[in-house]
Amino acid sequence: MTDRRTVRCLGCEEVIDADARVCPHCGELQPTPILAAGAVVIGVFAFLFGFLLGAFTVGLTRWIGFALAVVGFGLAVGGYTSYLDATAQRGGRAR
Repeated sequence: MTDRRTVRCLGCEEVIDADARVCPHCGELQPTPILAAGAVVIGVFAFLFGFLLGAFTVGLTRWIGFALAVVGFGLAVGGYTSYLDATAQRGGRAR
């Protein structure tokens, strides 16, 4: 007997295999955590580069650096919370 992890579909909320990308019941495409992880990685790099650019330059470049740091912070936090939300919803824990 194999122990397979199951999750709930985001569309019809039926139980499906955790590694299924398309629901066999309704045909809805299940989200992948790769996009959220990519947003986090891009956000961290944008934050670090923007902070360095804003801290060590003058003039308009400083403002662009600080704006890039704010956008990077938003991407990192937003990507992480998106990943947590999708994980909780697929596991059937969010209602």
